[in-house]
Amino acid sequence: MFGASDDQIISPRELSLREINAEIPRKVRQSADTKTALTFALFVFGIFMFLTVWYVYSKVQEARHIEAVSRVGLDAPALVTKVLPSRHGSSVYYSFRFEGAVYQGEVNSEDMIWDAHVGENIPIRFLPSDPSVNHPTPWDLWMWPDFVYVTVLLVSFGAFAKIVVFSYRERRLARIGWVTEGEVIACAPKGKSFRVDYEFYDDNHAQFDGANEDSDEYKSGSSIRVIYLRKNPKKNDTYPMSSYETVD
Repeated sequence: MFGASDDQIISPRELSLREINAEIPRKVRQSADTKTALTFALFVFGIFMFLTVWYVYSKVQEARHIEAVSRVGLDAPALVTKVLPSRHGSSVYYSFRFEGAVYQGEVNSEDMIWDAHVGENIPIRFLPSDPSVNHPTPWDLWMWPDFVYVTVLLVSFGAFAKIVVFSYRERRLARIGWVTEGEVIACAPKGKSFRVDYEFYDDNHAQFDGANEDSDEYKSGSSIRVIYLRKNPKKNDTYPMSSYETVD
């Protein structure tokens, strides 16, 4: 029979610390999970950017219309034809006549300073050159949803930037980090994995600690390999890292 028995199969030898550190700077690549997470974050951020561009454009157009209506618009009464509840207040629909034609309009009740009811007349102002550009008067130029939208956008941008910076720092640690032996001081279940707390000594014999939130199970007191930045040992992780892998 051809082939080798299980006893004859040689498993890959684990590299020594000296061999691992001799490869600095290492060639590394993102793990599949890290690449998926970053791709998803970039996709979500791209959607936010698209919506932001569209939103800003619509607001610029709206501001231009308001400025034009305020400057050269004509006043007219409009009949409220429908009031529908919406996420922010109510959507108020109205119609008015100009030069024998009927025009429609819609506004959110939050942009008005009174409650509108079907069948009543409300004052509006419109552009005589384009009556489709119209708005109830007076209107409130401050709309809190704008503030909320911008806040959410800034928070989302900050979160994405934090992910990018974190990925860069992880890559730097994977490339030039020094690997040493550490000791597990605690291990506790966390979801489907374990949180491992460890301590180690740098090459200046100073003691530092760290934690891995997504680790295999270890017994307290057992040995564990740790990778750290020699200029900043507080930046450390267990080795091999889950976010980046070494390329041969």
